[in-house]
Amino acid sequence: MLLDDKKMTASTADDHLAAGYLECRAITEHYGTSYYFATQFFPRELRNSIYAVYAFARIPDEIVDDPNKGHKEETLAKLNEWRGRWLAAMAADGSNDAVLNAIVDTFRRHNITVEDGEAFLRSMFMDEEVFAYDNYEHLEEYMYGSAGVIGIMVTKIVGCSSDEAFPYAIKLGYAFQLTNFLRDIKQDYDELGRIYMPRDEMRRFGLTERDIATQNFDERFVEFMNFQIERNRQIYREALPGIPMLHWRGRMAVRIAYVLYKAILNEIERVNYNIYRGRVRTSFRRKLLLSAKALVGVYE
Repeated sequence: MLLDDKKMTASTADDHLAAGYLECRAITEHYGTSYYFATQFFPRELRNSIYAVYAFARIPDEIVDDPNKGHKEETLAKLNEWRGRWLAAMAADGSNDAVLNAIVDTFRRHNITVEDGEAFLRSMFMDEEVFAYDNYEHLEEYMYGSAGVIGIMVTKIVGCSSDEAFPYAIKLGYAFQLTNFLRDIKQDYDELGRIYMPRDEMRRFGLTERDIATQNFDERFVEFMNFQIERNRQIYREALPGIPMLHWRGRMAVRIAYVLYKAILNEIERVNYNIYRGRVRTSFRRKLLLSAKALVGVYE
């Protein structure tokens, strides 16, 4: 039901829900090129739910990642306001806000819990408190909320043969997140003042925050990136057994997302690890080729 006391006809409520899902789709298409490409391989009946989960994550992420945002207190107030509206919508089983209404519908339909959502939002609040991570274990704390729990949500939407699929889904979320971190080292520091690379591992290769700030590209950075990419690929390998556990109707899209995100690591290598030159991307033609290979079980 909606939060106000006005009764809606079934037709009006359906239109409101459909409008919310359309907005969620537009958000997904605008912000997540590889993600949106992969969503087109989900069956039609699942796509709206995938779009809604993306919107749930993207809206607060944009609050904390806006390079033109105000002071920390202002950002935290906006984040708290969004969280409050989402919790109220969950409690009321709907919202007059079309996007929130679609998000609540998806959460209810697929048994995505308030706790799942809160885990994600905890990481968004961390983005305003933590700007560097001491070690990989510290970073993994953040990634559970920012990416691992998204893997849980998508698995709940797709369905799986066993609850054993969920740890693999978390692992795949970590793999996707690490790939984004590696690609966006420059952007994260320049625009947001954040370094998502473990400090102890940077020290091991002789790197400091100043090297990131000054975009110092040398042999140390190449060796550091090579180390990070190798670990990232290992996490992809560890996540792979979870894909066959997914219901067939969504397995294909997850396969494609797997190969598209993993291919970004190849693109980083192609530019000799120099992510300071610009954000690496996979061409549309390359996406099509990788997708075709994924369909027949080739995970490059």
